[in-house]
Amino acid sequence: MTNHWIDLRNTDLAMVIGSNCAENHPLSFKWLEEARKRGAKILSVDPRFTRTSALADVYAPMRSGTDIAFIN
Repeated sequence: MTNHWIDLRNTDLAMVIGSNCAENHPLSFKWLEEARKRGAKILSVDPRFTRTSALADVYAPMRSGTDIAFIN
């Protein structure tokens, strides 16, 4: 990721694609939870149902290999 932690706190929508940041990067997810307190939404796009997916506002499951089509 190339953005700063503060960007996560100030976002209105965070789309997490193929990452389980709630488990693997708890500091980054802490900032997303701060953003949620301000009204931000968290969208988890992953073929696996992870802890991040469980904590997200929207879980969008997809088949492996379809990420480019989803992003387009």
